[in-house]
Amino acid sequence: QQPHKKPSSIDNSKQRASHYVLLYSGCDIFEYYNPIIQLTNRTQLHNLTKSKHRNVLPYTSNTKQDVWDALISLDAGVNNASTSTSTSTVHLIYANTDIPAIPHGEPSNWNREHVWPKTRGVEYKGPDFTDVHALRPADWSVNSARGNKYFGECGLLHSVAECVTPAHPEAASDTAADPSIWMPPGNVRGDLARSLMYMTLRYDGEMSDGNEELDLELSDCPTADSASPGWDSKQLMGYLSILVKWHEEDPVDLAEQERNDQVCQKWQGNRNPFVDYPDLVQTYFGPDSGYSGYDCAPTPVVGVGNSCQDLKPGDVMFTGFRSDNPDVVTMVALVDLAPSTVLYMTDNAYTGTFLRSNEGTVKFQVPRPGIKAGTTIAYGSDINLPFANLWGGSGVALSVSGDNIFLYCKNSEQDEPSFLSGLTFTAGGWIAPNVDEQVFGTSKSALPKALEESNAHIELTTHLDNYIYTSSKIGSETELLEFISDPSSWSGSNAADFNMSKALSDFAVTKRSPCERLKPGDIMFTGFRSDNPDVISMVVLENIPPSLNFYMTDNAYTGSFLRSNEGTVKFQTPSTGIEAGTTIAYGSDASNLPFANLWDGSSVALSVSGDNIFLYCEVDDGTQRFFLSGLTYTTGGWIDSNSDEKVFGTTKSALPNELKDASTHIEFKSHVDNSIFADERSGSKDELLVLISDSTNWSGSNSPDFDMAGALSDFTLIPDRSFTSEESDVDSSPYPLPVDDSAASIKEVQTMQFLVMEITLGIAMLL
Repeated sequence: QQPHKKPSSIDNSKQRASHYVLLYSGCDIFEYYNPIIQLTNRTQLHNLTKSKHRNVLPYTSNTKQDVWDALISLDAGVNNASTSTSTSTVHLIYANTDIPAIPHGEPSNWNREHVWPKTRGVEYKGPDFTDVHALRPADWSVNSARGNKYFGECGLLHSVAECVTPAHPEAASDTAADPSIWMPPGNVRGDLARSLMYMTLRYDGEMSDGNEELDLELSDCPTADSASPGWDSKQLMGYLSILVKWHEEDPVDLAEQERNDQVCQKWQGNRNPFVDYPDLVQTYFGPDSGYSGYDCAPTPVVGVGNSCQDLKPGDVMFTGFRSDNPDVVTMVALVDLAPSTVLYMTDNAYTGTFLRSNEGTVKFQVPRPGIKAGTTIAYGSDINLPFANLWGGSGVALSVSGDNIFLYCKNSEQDEPSFLSGLTFTAGGWIAPNVDEQVFGTSKSALPKALEESNAHIELTTHLDNYIYTSSKIGSETELLEFISDPSSWSGSNAADFNMSKALSDFAVTKRSPCERLKPGDIMFTGFRSDNPDVISMVVLENIPPSLNFYMTDNAYTGSFLRSNEGTVKFQTPSTGIEAGTTIAYGSDASNLPFANLWDGSSVALSVSGDNIFLYCEVDDGTQRFFLSGLTYTTGGWIDSNSDEKVFGTTKSALPNELKDASTHIEFKSHVDNSIFADERSGSKDELLVLISDSTNWSGSNSPDFDMAGALSDFTLIPDRSFTSEESDVDSSPYPLPVDDSAASIKEVQTMQFLVMEITLGIAMLL
């Protein structure tokens, strides 16, 4: 192998200024690789790359040069003419632009992008965490949008219709992204591919300086269910074949060589051999190399597979059946189904406590790359039925005299079923639970409570041998669930040649506003100050998804609508989402109030003579409002609804029924200018709701210098104490938050803000 020769034509846009002192010797290419007998010997090259890694940088340090310093030097902006850090710039890898190097680490500037995401194996300690061969400066918000997505091109795991170009409003114009894939700018795709290949060579699961490194590998099938045989324990990054293609399309240039030189000579003491010897990429990772990353496992046989994946009743609904031979059962996914999720279907009766076992049960495993919302799935002997070949088990044989069928999932083979849908076509419908299971025979069943409460079942009380759903196939998940569960939306017949074709077409599930999943009490007020400057605090009691708008107003509610004579402000959740337990504040002091800079609108000005405030969200078109929390501190509290809106003035309001029914409001019947929740800040959601909604747990004053500091700390959410130990490990939030490299940093920034504020307040009190 010969070292890479500089091309005659070099992309000057990628050249960077370099000012550094040589600290590590032996970095000349020929001298560096001299101990290697054969560059194509992976063991030898790995051992060299690891042994030459002579300096493990601290991630952040006040006393030593750290990763910040390294990136400011390695990825200096194009026009840097000074060695002064205060005037230097850095080049942002995904935005493809330069910004000042200082300040950094804040949402308004840049942070450190782990090209191989921490959550995919690098984690938070050890040399891989601070290896600058795979760290780059990135715009904070763009880095957050990338998260831990695989590198690749749209269409691999999702429909091309879900592809967004550019990947983020602040990303370069030739970037793209979908829910799982991230495509960086064209002029750095090869650079990033070679960085990932270096990580695969360097980190193979050995112990290093007391830190256990995970085995990092590249794959064309990086999801655990599709990984190469024996690779399910490895930390996989994708997509291998696309990274190899990017390596060929964006070859090594002078800027990348200079960066490799600097990493070795000044920062770490080791080199990336795929920059020095580009031909090694095909040797180690090419399709003819024998590398196992191309060997995707076949679609797994039906088994336990993944857990319920947060599926809930109604996420998959029955849409038709034929009990006249040959049996056919159809169903529709109203949400996206993750690969390897296993669904079970049975015609066993439910007694009220368990499923009987005298009839049949079959299993269905969702194939790669998953099943999109709106897709119809069918069970039957005809292989032309959609997905019919993916069922396995003892078989389900529907009785022409009436029967029931259930669809469910399980988190493990031993778990009780989590019911998703149910259907009965026995005359009379569902029957009452009974401890005597013989009561149910082969055609009757009780209805599981979960399906009853969510209305995720179909009760066809007039018996016919065959039925199909015949109403609208277009709507939101909520709308379609309502349509499908209505027996009047079904038509049937006893004809032996009943035509099932209309049940086999797909549905069109329109995008559901995230607001529809929020419910009263998911965000609760925890404090207010009406003495200037106004401050309002609230706590998030469920994970809030990214980019969700919710609103706060001091307009009165009349019983049928919100008035419009006062102020309303809008809050947009950042791209990382907001974790349950986090405090949000509204006020003019954006530097000390958490998330105060994310509010926008006409402002809310609380009256010192009393007022009310509401939190709510709306579906995208504004046609439906969902109240989340309410608070009044007007003498007498809430008043009755009234069609004459002038009754409410600027200080009084009626209470929305949903907040009243859920007890997710705070009512101060004795006026006070300022008050904060002053009780326990740790507990389950239900426990905290009870405490927060009780005004006796609040402490207030009419003092104009009322201290709001006690309302600004976060809460600690503890799983419901009635859960089993296994259940307590499950994230029951409707919105598991996206994992990315900046979420922890946001939390660190917020924590530092609180600490600074508390220290400042403490000093002020002492003075």
